Amino acid sequence: MRKSWLLWVFLFIIDAGLVNLGYLLAFLLRFGWAIPPNNFGPFVDLIPYISLCVLVFFWFFELYSHTWKRRLETLYSVVITVLFTNISAMAITFMLREFAFPRLTFVVAAVLQICLLGVWRLLWQTILDRSEGEKTVVVIGGNSHDIAHKFGSLIGRRYQVLGLFNSAEEAEGNDAFTRAQVVCINSSISREAREDVISRCLEEDKEVLLVPELYDILLHNASLNRVDDLAVFHIESLALTPGQQQAKRLFDLVFSLVGLVLFLPFMLVISAAVEFSTPGHIFYRQKRVGLNSRTFSPVKFRTMLDDAEKDLGPVLAIADDPRITPVGRLLRPLRLDELPQMINVLKGEMSFVGPRPERPFFVEQFCRDIPEYHYRLKVKPGITGLAQVQGKYDTDAADKLRYDLYYIRNYSLLLDLQIIFQTLRVVLIPEAAMGVPANRRRECGAQETARKEPGGSEPAKELQQ
Repeated sequence: MRKSWLLWVFLFIIDAGLVNLGYLLAFLLRFGWAIPPNNFGPFVDLIPYISLCVLVFFWFFELYSHTWKRRLETLYSVVITVLFTNISAMAITFMLREFAFPRLTFVVAAVLQICLLGVWRLLWQTILDRSEGEKTVVVIGGNSHDIAHKFGSLIGRRYQVLGLFNSAEEAEGNDAFTRAQVVCINSSISREAREDVISRCLEEDKEVLLVPELYDILLHNASLNRVDDLAVFHIESLALTPGQQQAKRLFDLVFSLVGLVLFLPFMLVISAAVEFSTPGHIFYRQKRVGLNSRTFSPVKFRTMLDDAEKDLGPVLAIADDPRITPVGRLLRPLRLDELPQMINVLKGEMSFVGPRPERPFFVEQFCRDIPEYHYRLKVKPGITGLAQVQGKYDTDAADKLRYDLYYIRNYSLLLDLQIIFQTLRVVLIPEAAMGVPANRRRECGAQETARKEPGGSEPAKELQQ
C-alpha cells in the first residue's frame, strides 16, 4: 500500500509539473525571457489551482489506476484531460480576476501539454510493461480459449499461455501449472476447486487472476461486524438508500436540464439531418425494462433505415452494417443518437449513469439463464454505465452484468462523475462503437427468431440500435 501511494504521488508530481511547464513554455514563446511581472506573478499564484485540476481530471480518466490500458486510450485520456484542465484554468482566471493569460497562451500551452504528457505517459507505460517482462500463464475453467485470446490482445503486456485446462484437477497435475507464474481461474469451476487452486498458488507465490462469480461481487464492500464475539460480514441491500436516491435524482435533474439547453442547437441540426437524409421518423422508441421491472420507451435519433427489420427481423447491429444510414454512421460512434434520452432522464425514467436498459424479452431470457440478472433492475437504467466504459459493444451479457453489479454495490456520485468523464474518452475509440462481429449475426438472429415463436412476445417495431 505504501509503495502504491508513493508511486501515485510521484506520478502526480510529474504530471502537474509538465502541465505547468507547458504554460511556462507558452509564456516564453509569447514574451521571450522577459515575461512581464503582471503576467508571470498571477501565473505563479494559479499553479496550486492548476495542479489541483490535474489531480482531479487525471483521477476521473483513470490515469492513476493500475489497470491495463491501450496506448490509444492513454492518449485520448491525456488529450481530454488537457482540454478540461485548460477550460478550468480559464474559468479560474475569470473568477479570480487574474487576467494574466493571453488567449493564445492557452492554445499554445494545450498543444505543448499534450505533447509533453503524451510522450511521458506512453514512456511510463512502456517502462511498466517492460519491467514486468514476459509472464507465463495457465487458464483454468470453461471458455479458456476465449480468455487466452484476451491475454494475447494485451498490447504491451507479454503473456505466454502454457496451458488451457477445463478442471482444477487436470491443471494441478500438469507440469505447465508448476512452471506458470500467473494462474487465471474462471468462475465456471466449483468453489471448492477454486479454494484449492488459490491455496496452492499462495503457497508457491503465484499471481492469481480470478474471474469473479456474480455472488462474489454481491459480497464486495461487506463490512466486518460482530454478534457478541462472533465475527460476521454485514451485507447491505443493493437498492440505493433514500438519501442516495434523492442525491442521484437531483444530479440527474440538474444535468439533464443543463444538457438539453446546451445541446438543443445540435439536436435541431441532427433532427433536420435525419429527416432529410432518408425517409422515416426522426426519433424511434422501443420498449425497455427499467427500475423494478417497469417498462418505458427511451427516445433516440433514428440511425437505421426505416424498414431495417424487413429481411432479418430485429437483430444486433454488426460492424459496417448496411442498414445504418449515412447520418447514422456519424451519430453512432459519437453517441449523439443518445442525446434525446435526456428527456427520459428528466422524466425520471432513466438516469445519466446506470445499467443500460434491455428489451423485455432479453430481460426475461437473461433472468432465466442468469439468476442474479434481476439485481440490475434495482436501480434506474442509464444513458451510460460502467459496462459501457469498461467493456465493448459485443461484451458477453454475464461480463456486462459483473460491471453493472459492481457499479450498484459501489455507487457514489463521484463514481457517476468518473463514468461520465470516461464516456467522453470512449466515444473517441472506434472499437467501442463497433457492432457485433458479422459471424455472430446468425446467433443473434436465432435469439430473435425464438422471440417470434408462439408464447413469445411480439417483435419490436424498431431495430435494436
